[in-house]
Amino acid sequence: MRLGYTEVYRYPGGFHRWQETHPEQVVGDDSAKKVLAVGDLFPDCRVAVLNGEDDREYLGLPPGTRWLSLSDLKAKFVLIQLYNTLCSDCVAETKMLTRFFRKVQADAFLADNLKIIGLGVYDTNRDVVRFKKHYNVLYPLFSDSHGQIFECLGQAELPLAYLVRSQGDGTWIIELVKRGYFEPDDTFLDTLRGAIETPITAD
Repeated sequence: MRLGYTEVYRYPGGFHRWQETHPEQVVGDDSAKKVLAVGDLFPDCRVAVLNGEDDREYLGLPPGTRWLSLSDLKAKFVLIQLYNTLCSDCVAETKMLTRFFRKVQADAFLADNLKIIGLGVYDTNRDVVRFKKHYNVLYPLFSDSHGQIFECLGQAELPLAYLVRSQGDGTWIIELVKRGYFEPDDTFLDTLRGAIETPITAD
């Protein structure tokens, strides 16, 4: 089909090379976006509770609670996994985290101080519920269907994980960031234990 254009040019390297060469002409350039890192506050997020009373009991929420905000949690630490149900590395990491979850729950000290949750980035509620059931994920999963939480973090790739510490006032500070696929093994378990055992020091 002819569109009527008489002067068409092919830029060497394609659009992405042109974008790098002419950043001032790119609408929506987000190069100035802040990437949240250790020491920053994790954004408070409000997500729908999708998987019933088991998740509510684990998170210490009242029966029938429909929404979760991080500020509602009573734990000292939360390990937050960001994933997408169509991402192969995310699937592999989720399987590992389910096994890791069992180890945490078998350790009274860790179970009392640490919660694990997952956020399905750009996944609908239905996607997340199916994913949890299909892979028998034991920790609570939620939906970040429009990617708002993910974008607040200033990140660009999945999977991604954050360990956040409660400040005692409903806010959470980032203690550790894992970018890309990682294996939550016994070494990581020891890392979490060390972080939890380290007292908060006043500035």
